[in-house]
Amino acid sequence: MNKNNIEINKILNFSKNILNIKKPALSDFVFHTDEICKKKILVLTKITLDNFEQYIQVAYKKGIKGIVVDRRIPTNYKRQDIPIFYSKYLKNNLNLFISYIHKKPLSGMKVIGITGTDGKTSLAHLLAQTYTLIGKKVGLVSTEGNGVYPRLTKSIYTTPRNDLLFCFFSFFQKESVDIVIIESSSQGLHQGRLDHIDFDISIVTKISKDHLDYHKTHAAYLKSKSILLKMTKKMIFINKDCQNSRKIIKMASSKAKLNYFNSEYNIHGHKTKLFNNTATKYNLSVIYSLLKKSRIKDEDIIAIFEKLKPIKGRLNILSKRNSAKFIIDYAHTPDSLKTLLKDIHTMYSKNMNKIIIVFGCGGDRDKSKRLQMGKIADEYCDMIILTDDNPRKENSLSIIHNISKGVTQKNKIFNIPKRKDAIKKSIKISQKNDIVMILGKGNEDTINYGDTSIKHNDIKYLSYLLNEN
Repeated sequence: MNKNNIEINKILNFSKNILNIKKPALSDFVFHTDEICKKKILVLTKITLDNFEQYIQVAYKKGIKGIVVDRRIPTNYKRQDIPIFYSKYLKNNLNLFISYIHKKPLSGMKVIGITGTDGKTSLAHLLAQTYTLIGKKVGLVSTEGNGVYPRLTKSIYTTPRNDLLFCFFSFFQKESVDIVIIESSSQGLHQGRLDHIDFDISIVTKISKDHLDYHKTHAAYLKSKSILLKMTKKMIFINKDCQNSRKIIKMASSKAKLNYFNSEYNIHGHKTKLFNNTATKYNLSVIYSLLKKSRIKDEDIIAIFEKLKPIKGRLNILSKRNSAKFIIDYAHTPDSLKTLLKDIHTMYSKNMNKIIIVFGCGGDRDKSKRLQMGKIADEYCDMIILTDDNPRKENSLSIIHNISKGVTQKNKIFNIPKRKDAIKKSIKISQKNDIVMILGKGNEDTINYGDTSIKHNDIKYLSYLLNEN
């Protein structure tokens, strides 16, 4: 018996004795106190003593029978009526334990991981569409929904916590999924949510600066991305044009075959219903490479590309006869904003009147990007409407003020914190042949203010206003 199985058996034996059963199963464990705890074993990892005391009080009231932890708990923190088992093993091997009690659900499936700052959600969904069109059953875990494609449920996390992730994997196994595509966030990788998963293929899209509020430094952010490459067994695809994406190769050791892609690919005569922007060209390029490695002919790839549909919240175009063209997108970093606005200038330069932009920046997050995004909007846009984008616990007007510092032409700024009012304003001031960009939230359904959220969806609200007028 190997070391991993020995340690897992120790946890199972503890649970068997506490629950007085012959063989503990998945249903005998919970991994968070929000779940039904009665007569179960609670598994807690990466806890502090302060939050452990909170967890144990909640778990006790909910009828927990025992607790497994990955750190030693002082006697004064324990309750006599709740047995606690310390397992040092769990600290770095939680997924091995969860996989074991789920009966190794990923066995026999091809697993693809996608990471990057920009483009990973769009690529994940386009890739899911592509594999579905060639007859494969695809399990998808992404910002824009989880499930067997295209039957997805909304998600609040890009990469769910470990136990929830394996619940999806078990569901995929029951549904006889062929391919699993996992959108892999930097936080999810850093926190170990994807540890011990064998990725057949990993794809690194464009990496710029983001999430510095969490990672603190750009180097730490890149290092978290490199974790995915270390777990990749067969093929790695790197954006050749992105210096940061190339950097993470040096941070990871992997025996997987290294492949590069850019925005060009050798296929002629194809057309798609997709927005022909820079990000889409990169996505189609890597998808083309994957299909060619599966020995699919160019004419069949063209047929697939013609059937691909845009992703909700990513370059969605709405318009009304004799009105402006409205584009909704998730662009929320300086790099993605600049790339998108440059694309708009290139694509619409002949028939475009002016560009109106509606956007904001998130509160309690990287503040350094606000000034940069203000400068970019100032350079490429004729009118700027600054508004809320998840202010969280920060003051809305303070965030708007930070962005406006980057705009030299103050007369073209409208400061309208309430996002609905900002969208209304963009319709009111727009004219025929204007391009109105509503950016930052894509298909998100809420705006976060402090500890509360209000319902709002840019696509739904704009559609309502355009149909009303």
